[in-house]
Amino acid sequence: MEFVGVALRWLQLGAGLGLIGSFFLLLLSGPNVAPAAVRWRDTVLAATRWLAGLLLLVGLGLLMVQTASVSGRAESALRWADISRLLENSRFGIVWQARQAIVLALLILLVARNRLVAWSGERGFDALLFILAVMHATAAVLTGHGAATEPIWLAGSGHLVHLLAAGLWAGGLPALILGLRLAARSDDPAARTHFATALRRFSVVATASVLLLVVSGSVIGYLQLGAPRQWPGGGDGLLAGLFTLLERTAAPLIASNYGLLVLAKISLLVPVLLVAARVRFVCMPRVGDIRFDQQAVFVDAVRLVRVELTVVLLILLAAATISGTLPAAHDQLVWPFSFRFSVAATWGGAWVAWRVTGGVLLLIISVVLGAAARQHLRGIDAKAGAAQARGLAAMAAVTLLGGIALSLPALTVDAYPDTYRRTDTAYAAVSVARGAELFDQHCIACHGAGGKGDGPTAARLPKPPANLTEPHTALHTAGDLFWWLTHGKPAGGMPGFESQMSVEERWDMVNFLRAFSSGFQARILTPAVVPGRPWLAPPDFDFTTTVGTSAALKDYRERQAVLLVFYTLPMSQARLDQLTRSYAALRARNTEVLALPLPDTRGPPPDALPYPQVSDGAHGAAMAYLLLRRTLADPGRSVLGEPPPHLEFLIDRFGYARARWLPADTVNTHGGDWRDMGFLLRQIDLINAEPRLLPSPDDHVH
Repeated sequence: MEFVGVALRWLQLGAGLGLIGSFFLLLLSGPNVAPAAVRWRDTVLAATRWLAGLLLLVGLGLLMVQTASVSGRAESALRWADISRLLENSRFGIVWQARQAIVLALLILLVARNRLVAWSGERGFDALLFILAVMHATAAVLTGHGAATEPIWLAGSGHLVHLLAAGLWAGGLPALILGLRLAARSDDPAARTHFATALRRFSVVATASVLLLVVSGSVIGYLQLGAPRQWPGGGDGLLAGLFTLLERTAAPLIASNYGLLVLAKISLLVPVLLVAARVRFVCMPRVGDIRFDQQAVFVDAVRLVRVELTVVLLILLAAATISGTLPAAHDQLVWPFSFRFSVAATWGGAWVAWRVTGGVLLLIISVVLGAAARQHLRGIDAKAGAAQARGLAAMAAVTLLGGIALSLPALTVDAYPDTYRRTDTAYAAVSVARGAELFDQHCIACHGAGGKGDGPTAARLPKPPANLTEPHTALHTAGDLFWWLTHGKPAGGMPGFESQMSVEERWDMVNFLRAFSSGFQARILTPAVVPGRPWLAPPDFDFTTTVGTSAALKDYRERQAVLLVFYTLPMSQARLDQLTRSYAALRARNTEVLALPLPDTRGPPPDALPYPQVSDGAHGAAMAYLLLRRTLADPGRSVLGEPPPHLEFLIDRFGYARARWLPADTVNTHGGDWRDMGFLLRQIDLINAEPRLLPSPDDHVH
């Protein structure tokens, strides 16, 4: 069934593009009374009748395949009720009917051609046929991947441009081949001039179409591959962010069936461009030049365009296969190599920067040597120049290989099949809290209560357990962590937990490890905002207030800043009263206050407060945010550290934690005291004055 579907989509795509290209080439070439030109036009229009009839039949076949797929029945067991239901109650059915109606109208027009041409003229008739062909082909966007990809306007526009450009170029190749063959066989100068003009005009359109195909294909591919929709650099700088963006864009190309098909399609485009370049820069200048045999020139052009068409048909086969393949954005990625390139994970290593710099210098030297070799080939003494060029080319190749061998290995780290695996488990406080409980249950014995690799059984392992407080934890992908939790690390004695934890529980552990690592990076947070440096993405959490209102922390994004206040009673009562008195000033600065009780809070809730008090969801949020309470002076001796009696975070309107205040640590941080409301209000003014510097934090770890 899958093979039949691919074959039918291939025929539909090829025939639909053929109609667009044929009618457009007729418009492009214009009318001509030369016998060869008239014969060409008649033959092209006769062929389009067959293409239209083929589209009707293929459409019926695709309807059967789609009905069988939706109903779960074999084609031989399909019922009219199944077909009727699909036609009436699905987008596919509605679009299918519209496309079939367009094709039927095309076929009627082609059959009644003589009467219509006498009424509208050849150009008017060709224009009408071209418009209908474009409508038929581009209607496919309403049911394909473009209709299910966000943002829909961008994905849909990309597919529309892609189809139209493909039709103008690839769809016109068969008609162009026929015209060039007639030109090669004709002795009529007018006919040859007509087809030479058509070739030149087509070349200009084809060049523009290929550029549009590359641009629109890049947009479509980027969206369908599930590449990052936001800048991933965070606080690591431009270079690390750029390479992380490239890494996460390239990974789906290699680690998914969809991506491999896209690579195959791109690879096939290379020989097509080489052939087209030869037609453009070798054959076309010879057309009309009396120094060349014109028949031979047209024959050579026919041969080349045939090769181009053959490869284009393979590209269309890849495209038809892609249209029925699950996009990489919705598929699990399986990385095929035992290594990956990562600047973010390697740049701080010993000699890495020097090795990469040396490799770049060798690459530059290689380019210079290659240019010198080319220059020698153009010298007066061809024999001596060729010998020198060969020597320089050999040196350039050795230098190039040396630069690659020196620099690329320095940027590699170990990778696993799950390295780029995606998760549906959001980076949320409830997940982090569940992960913390799992860590206590399964990991403390080896990694220790503080995650430093100093647990009671650590000494008996072949290698010391990883110190989870070090920055290297954040440099591994979420998929790396998931792989280790699933399969263990046999060399270090770490067991796999596939049989002890569900998939969701393992992702909870990954979210916990991310938050735990972020907590040690967050030790630099102080009560004072660092202008222009958002980087810490705190876990999201859902909550219900004491008055029954439900929301999530991320609901405040793009709207207002949030002051998270984690309190215990009675120690925090004075601070809560102070915030009550200053609430009007905070609201005037478009800042909301959320009050959440810490786990040790006992007794009745505080008196009625003007700002929201969280009831349901407070425990999970507190457990997650306590991971972010460490300071440089007090890193803590356990996973959660020693819970403070009071803790506050200032979250900017884009979702980043920008400052933190613990009353007991104010002296040590030298950052200010939020009990001085003037100081706190100045920090809020700082973040409110900032434009968007980074997109809002991603909902999932990577």
